[in-house]
Amino acid sequence: MIIRPGTICYGSQKGHYNFYYPDFDEKYETRLTLEADQLPWVKFGKYAAVQITTAENYLPLKIVWIEMPV
Repeated sequence: MIIRPGTICYGSQKGHYNFYYPDFDEKYETRLTLEADQLPWVKFGKYAAVQITTAENYLPLKIVWIEMPV
């Protein structure tokens, strides 16, 4: 999948049963076009977890939550 510049991404936090959930206090906005793979995790409302596969070290995280559809 392609993540366009200006997309808002959120970090993760551990929650109930050690599942990961979006951390809405950890917010990033992309300034580059990025490629990502959607992870088979349960979605959180309209947000899905994706793993960034391009632009290594562009964000401090490799797995972020984005609003779907992109």
